[in-house]
Amino acid sequence: MGRSKLSWPLVLVCAFIAIGAASCSSGDTEQATVESGDGEGKGAKAAGVGDRLTLQGTTYSVTRAEKSASVGSDEFDTVLANGQFVVVSLTLTNRTNGPVTIVDDNIRLIGGNGKNYSTSSDASLAVEDAFLLEEIQPDVSQKGTLVYDIPPKAVKGSRLEVTDLVSDSTAEIKLGL
Repeated sequence: MGRSKLSWPLVLVCAFIAIGAASCSSGDTEQATVESGDGEGKGAKAAGVGDRLTLQGTTYSVTRAEKSASVGSDEFDTVLANGQFVVVSLTLTNRTNGPVTIVDDNIRLIGGNGKNYSTSSDASLAVEDAFLLEEIQPDVSQKGTLVYDIPPKAVKGSRLEVTDLVSDSTAEIKLGL
């Protein structure tokens, strides 16, 4: 059986439709705005430490990011990393009309190796101000710490992928490690 000459144009049209649908279904980063720590606007999608990243209902600001082999304040609650801890100090502001709850899955670390990491539950218990299912009231900012235990080779180039607390908008914050 021979192929119809119409099949190639049809395949191309289907491919373009599939590519367009895939790009539309990903997280919406077009609504993200970034203001640098010095108050200067920077546009969207390029947040770093010290910048304020605003999505539809949430503003994120990483105030510090550092590597550490352990976390905890004394010998009784010190937790050692299996790999390397990435400790992130963050201020999160609820910009909605009602309370929202921070879920750590809304703030994932993407290592320099491209893999996704969630916070370390053991390390979070050893940190005094860890974000653990915190509820934030409207127009209130909450400061906290996130601790990720990742392979040492994944630290360089790591970044946070944040998801808005009230929409599926996402954006990234480069950690500068």
